[in-house]
Amino acid sequence: MKLLFLLSLICFVQLISFGQKNVFLNLKPVFSGADFETGVSYQHPSGDFLSIDYLNYYVSDIIITHDGGQMVTASPAVFLVSMEDHLLSLGNLQVESIEHIEFTLGVPQRFNTQDGSESIDISSYPEDHPLSFQDPSMYWGWAFGYMHVVTAGSPTFELHNVGPQLAKQISLDVIPTETSNTQIDLELYCNVDRWFNSITLSGMLISHGAGPENVQMMSNLLTEEVFTVSAQALIPEYIAQQAFVYHNAEGLNVANIPSQATSLELTDQLGRLIISQYVSGTSAFSIDIEQKGLVFVSLFNQDGLELETIKYIMP
Repeated sequence: MKLLFLLSLICFVQLISFGQKNVFLNLKPVFSGADFETGVSYQHPSGDFLSIDYLNYYVSDIIITHDGGQMVTASPAVFLVSMEDHLLSLGNLQVESIEHIEFTLGVPQRFNTQDGSESIDISSYPEDHPLSFQDPSMYWGWAFGYMHVVTAGSPTFELHNVGPQLAKQISLDVIPTETSNTQIDLELYCNVDRWFNSITLSGMLISHGAGPENVQMMSNLLTEEVFTVSAQALIPEYIAQQAFVYHNAEGLNVANIPSQATSLELTDQLGRLIISQYVSGTSAFSIDIEQKGLVFVSLFNQDGLELETIKYIMP
């Protein structure tokens, strides 16, 4: 009887050991290891110079492996990523630690064309849905479906990659950044320069579809390590030095505020300012707000320079 009770207790402890955590995936764009910006001229390792006006792509069916091999699928099924908007909220998940992530780079066939088992007409999606109308367009009609990646820049090039054979599976071991006891960040680099390896940009290049350059760009995902683990995720001290955010009955709390921080700003996901607060001389701060959903907490020094920004989902 005692043995049975002990085994039941162990199973019960295992069941309650995992807490709900907000999980974020950051696909930070870099070029040759440095922060990337659109509209800036870069020299590719091949020697070519290029400036990218936009680089937008779909990420779908994100599967997270956690806590010794358990698997969970993030929701929603499809995300749209741009060079300016690359932070994905994967939901409030019952995980303790994360070991691996895999996803489809592109739109899965079941959503993609009229024959897809879960496809609907593009006009039926709400305006803020990733599969609704986009600018630049990510859709080529029922016959061909959604474009997995679109990019353009100078010298004059425009690559719109479409076709079921071009969608690729990305699979990576990850190092989770435990920002707080209720949040895990997965920090990856999107190595923009590697996405253009073996593509000649010296002349005018316009290719919409599944031409040689479109195929090359999508093949680079598998051969050139376009997505890699962020260097910051490899530094244990990075986690300890960060401020972190949590929520309780008192409201939104910011703890471990660095000594050089003098002010705090809270904004919503559209960049609208919710509150601005002087925090010099304090290591913790509580904010009583009614805000729901994704918010950003930014800390600044006395010169107005941003020290760090923390994302958090208000329950």
